[in-house]
Amino acid sequence: MSMKGAGRYTTRPASAAPWRQRGGKGGLPKRILAGALARADRHDAKGERRVESDGENRYPSVRVPLWDVHTILIFACNLLGDSVCRLPAIGGAKEMYPDSRVLVVADPRYGDVFEGQAFIDEVWPLSRRGGPLSQAWEWLSVIARGRRARPDLVLDLYGSKRTALVSRLTGARFRAGLHGDGLSRWYNLGDLVDAPALQRGHIIERMNEAVAPAGIAARFAYRPLAVAEGDREAARAALDGLGIAEGADVIVLNPAARVEAKRWAAERFGQLASALSGSGGPRCAVITAPGQEACTDEAVSASGGAAVALPVLELKTLAALLARAAVLVTGDTGILHLGTAMGAASVVLAGPTDPQLFAYPSGRQAVLFNREACPEWGEPEQCPRYNTCRDRRCIDAIAVEEAAEAARGLLSER
Repeated sequence: MSMKGAGRYTTRPASAAPWRQRGGKGGLPKRILAGALARADRHDAKGERRVESDGENRYPSVRVPLWDVHTILIFACNLLGDSVCRLPAIGGAKEMYPDSRVLVVADPRYGDVFEGQAFIDEVWPLSRRGGPLSQAWEWLSVIARGRRARPDLVLDLYGSKRTALVSRLTGARFRAGLHGDGLSRWYNLGDLVDAPALQRGHIIERMNEAVAPAGIAARFAYRPLAVAEGDREAARAALDGLGIAEGADVIVLNPAARVEAKRWAAERFGQLASALSGSGGPRCAVITAPGQEACTDEAVSASGGAAVALPVLELKTLAALLARAAVLVTGDTGILHLGTAMGAASVVLAGPTDPQLFAYPSGRQAVLFNREACPEWGEPEQCPRYNTCRDRRCIDAIAVEEAAEAARGLLSER
């Protein structure tokens, strides 16, 4: 992996709106919560084991396995990249407690990240869309289902006030999760001396540290999606439909990003395709993200015929396609984590997030990063205008030829 201008960076875990005492989106009456909490307290084990910092180390140096862990409930209802980055911790839980039943609560849009994994027994959908009534019903259904499952251990890898509360309402004897934002009081494993320390470093490392107090020693290594032959056949058909023969090299370009500040100009992706595909180079295929079709159209239009647009693909089909990509060029998005998990070499166009959060030392990555292009960054390790930036000075400072050179370098290493 190569990187330009890396530093350190601190972020807060993704969170949903807090539970409200009465009314509001997803709110429940206070008396219902109070009664449920009282019942959950009665389900706590009489002699709970606590794993705490020794005052010098932020995390337990000895991971002590728990006892009688037969069912593990894990909250991982995150977006695509965060879901992929939770697989190592979940896999580590199964390895530590191989006879346990592992249940994962996931956003149904990204359930395929977890479906089919040998270390996951059930995937429960939890939609975070809809109005107050539908949201309340979703959460109450998870609480009821969780209490019927009688989990011995809950791992909250989503880290919101809702999931922290629901972790306790399940009645599990042991609870661990992402500390910070006042969430520690809902867990009984792994009180940290410096809770924000759990929010530094690569996201996989942060998830692994979150489950460590439960005796789980997860490895810092991506786990691929469970792709079937049908998914690989669908990927081959998608490329064949674009005139890219099986076995031919293909460079995959991803111009879309949920956060605007993470988007490299779509026309530059087209110019990059033209630079890479000239003189008989590999064909370039542009990912089409639902709702961001204009990015794909603009990139293809600017390529002068060097790039073609992929149709919107099912998640596992896209994973299978990335597994055969010669190079993936993308910003810091969920597609980056998906491609890395599937073994793709990546040129990463870093924007307002320091690469220490997402760069993977064990992968073939060329990370292009121009923090100095934005004077507003200053001392903070994440741009203070992360969600509001519109001029994108840091990511736009990456030149097309710079990205092309990085891609050629990865191609030459094959």
